[in-house]
Amino acid sequence: MSSDLDHFVPLVANTPGEARKHNRRIIIQALRRHGGLSRAELARMTGLTPQAIANIVSALIDDGMVREAGRRKSMRGQPPIAIELSSNGGFALGLRIDSTSYNIVALSLTGEVLSRDHGKVDVHDARTFDLIADVHASAIRKHAGVRCFGIGIVTPGPFDTSWPGVPSPGSISVLQNSAAVMQALARLNTGVYLGNDAYAAAIGEKLYGAAKDLNNFFYLYVGEGVGGGLVIAGESYRGTGGNGGEAGHLIVDPNGKLCYCGNRGCLGQYLSLSTLRALGKEDWVSQAVPALHTAISTIENLFDPEAIILGGSADPELLRTLANSLRSLGPSVRQDHQHRLRLSELGEESPAFGASALPLYEK
Repeated sequence: MSSDLDHFVPLVANTPGEARKHNRRIIIQALRRHGGLSRAELARMTGLTPQAIANIVSALIDDGMVREAGRRKSMRGQPPIAIELSSNGGFALGLRIDSTSYNIVALSLTGEVLSRDHGKVDVHDARTFDLIADVHASAIRKHAGVRCFGIGIVTPGPFDTSWPGVPSPGSISVLQNSAAVMQALARLNTGVYLGNDAYAAAIGEKLYGAAKDLNNFFYLYVGEGVGGGLVIAGESYRGTGGNGGEAGHLIVDPNGKLCYCGNRGCLGQYLSLSTLRALGKEDWVSQAVPALHTAISTIENLFDPEAIILGGSADPELLRTLANSLRSLGPSVRQDHQHRLRLSELGEESPAFGASALPLYEK
């Protein structure tokens, strides 16, 4: 049996609840990656004790998320019972929403895309929750009679903080207070999970996109603002308040443009789509390329990732232009720089794909 689950080596869990979520997550990931596995194989591959595996698998069976698939042939002794994800056990919804548009996907437990949709956002803050409820109801109607495990909602941060005192590009103010969001969306009568869109995009690329083979990488999100998602040892790093990865505020020129955060020369002032609209493509590229080169060099020095994934809601051809221009600048900190920069495979749907994992992993 392959040992490529090394990237599931547990990080430190601060509470019993976090430990349970982490252990549940690595078991689901192992089954997604390898298909049917026995309890003993799950224990060996994840590093969890046989008793922990037994308890978690039992809970997942009760939830209808996994099933016993019968005994496998064995050379000797009692054949082991294979555990596998339940292909018809239900689905989860992932919604990416910002001040301009939304994407929603419904994914089965095995990662099959059951449906997807997108649309424009042209509502005032007071209507945001109604829009989310309408999108949720439409998705549920499409899959009537099939269990929905919940909806992950991801949007530009930061959350639950007064910094920087003005809205981040693309953010919706009523979605920045997590307690208020949970209260307002209780009417959906399902599990609701809120997160940062760039953080979710990293999860999406890890599970379904350009980072499936990576254990340590940084996802750089280019949208109305600029964000980032950091994955270490196969685990997404959220930060103390869930606001980790604010790559848009990496300072790439201390004497550069004034940012709304109060600093000068933040990456978002050169790389965001709002800046693209203000400057036009040619001027935007001429400013974005050196700024992005500086940011990538910083990220490489700090984290030494296997790769940096470039994605977001920007036109894929624009991202390709940036990537090709970066490579023309020559090697960065490492000589294999040009091999470490990858383009997203999921495009603007990366955050929605990642968001769909939240109801399964954060339960």
